[in-house]
Amino acid sequence: MKQIVLSAFVILPLLLGGCAASTSVKEQIRNKSVEQGNVFRELTDRAPMQGFSVLIIWATIKTPKEGFYPLESKAALHGKPKYPFVFNIGGQGVIWLAKGTHDTQKELVDGKKNPEGGEGVKYILDKKVTLRPGTYKIYLGLTEEAFQKEIELNITEGKRSILEFKPVYRRDRISGCSFYMGISDFDVYLDGKEIHLP
Repeated sequence: MKQIVLSAFVILPLLLGGCAASTSVKEQIRNKSVEQGNVFRELTDRAPMQGFSVLIIWATIKTPKEGFYPLESKAALHGKPKYPFVFNIGGQGVIWLAKGTHDTQKELVDGKKNPEGGEGVKYILDKKVTLRPGTYKIYLGLTEEAFQKEIELNITEGKRSILEFKPVYRRDRISGCSFYMGISDFDVYLDGKEIHLP
């Protein structure tokens, strides 16, 4: 009995500390989303102005369906119709909402564990922005996952570049990587070549 009580005193501060850390990260992400600037503009059907470049941003994530986690708040966005991606390019923040679609994949592909195997909701973000050539810090944050990542990117004048964020899911010892475990990181690619961070 003493061991159980002692364990509770040890574990509870860790859980509360984790919640506090998560709240702090979420606040950092929110702050990044509201930074004002005139660095980029979202491109619709118009051609970019002369002297500007186009950056195409792709990002995906798969989450379980709504209500999958028994203790998850009803305000949580997993499995909801839209999912927010926070981007900040050169000090200008924005929140883009990706539309979710029902997604069911095989657990195994070519005999290997499929990280997105199973039933869930997949969100695909596809945005085009126009900006002047130069070097930029590009930030991605997910308030729902308390996740943030920043890279540095050089934009060449007059070029269309594709920046892609591919999800890396958490793993457990039994089933390996799975979207059911939540996001761990994003692998980042520029025009099909992986960007390796220092």
